[in-house]
Amino acid sequence: MEKAFIENRGQFRAHVQGKVPLRKDVRRFIKDLTEYLFPVIAEDQTPEEESYLDGILQLMEQILNSYEAGLADVHETAEVFRAGLPELYTTLVKDAAAIYKGDPAANSVEEVIISYPGFYAIMIYRIAHEMDRLSIPYIPRMLTEYAHTKTGIDINPRAIIGKSFCIDHGTGIVIGETAVIGDSVKIYQGVTLGALSVSKERAGSKRHPTIEDSVTLYAGCTILGGNTVIGHDSIVGGNVWLIHSVEPYSLVINQDKIRLIDQTEDRNNIINFVI
Repeated sequence: MEKAFIENRGQFRAHVQGKVPLRKDVRRFIKDLTEYLFPVIAEDQTPEEESYLDGILQLMEQILNSYEAGLADVHETAEVFRAGLPELYTTLVKDAAAIYKGDPAANSVEEVIISYPGFYAIMIYRIAHEMDRLSIPYIPRMLTEYAHTKTGIDINPRAIIGKSFCIDHGTGIVIGETAVIGDSVKIYQGVTLGALSVSKERAGSKRHPTIEDSVTLYAGCTILGGNTVIGHDSIVGGNVWLIHSVEPYSLVINQDKIRLIDQTEDRNNIINFVI
C-alpha cells in the first residue's frame, strides 16, 4: 500500500514537473504588480520607480520560461502585457470610484482600494483576464482562485466584465466563464451567474448569462443559462431565481413577479436597499 502510494505520487510529480508554474512565484508576481499599480496597498516600501515594473516583467518572463506555457515569444508577450497596463489601471480606478459611489459606508476611493475585498477581487480578475487574452495557461485561473480564497468572490478569468463594476460586500459571488457583464453593473453578496447543466462536450458554448449595462443584482439572486439576458437598467431583487431573459427596465421581485420600470421614475425610489 505504502509502496504503491509512493510510486503513484512520484509518477504524478514527474508528470507535472515543468508543466505548470509554481504557486509561490505566481503569488509573488501578483503581489508585486498590484502594489506597483496601487502603492497605497504595499505592505512595506512604496514601489514607485519605473525600474520596479521592469523587475516585475522580468519575473513574469522567468515564470513563463519555467514551464510549458506554449508561447511563441515570452518577451513579446510580456511587452504586450506591459503596454496594456495604463488602460487596465484606468479601468480599475473607475471600478474603485463605482464602489465608492455605490456604498454609503465608503469614506473615500482610497479606502475602497486599500480595504475592500470586492475591489481586490475585481483587480485580480482584470489582471488575470488580460493574461488569458494573451493565451497564457494556468496563471489566470491560479490568480482568480487565489483572490477567491482571500475574498470569497469567484470570478472566472474568461468572463467579460465592463467598466465601472461595483461589488458590494461580495462574499459568495460566483461569475462563470462565459458570463458577459456590461458597464455600471452593481452586484451584492451571494449572487450567482451560473450555467444550466451541460455536458463536458459543450464546455466551449455560451453557458452563462449576459447582464447588460446599469443593472443591479441584489443579494442571493441566481441567474442561470447562456441564453438568459438581463436587459439594461433592470433591477433583480434578493434571492430571485431566473433562468429566462427579462427586457430592459425590468423590476424582478421573483420569477413570476416582474414589472417594467417607468423610465421617468427616480430609480432610488423604486428599490434601493443599502445592505
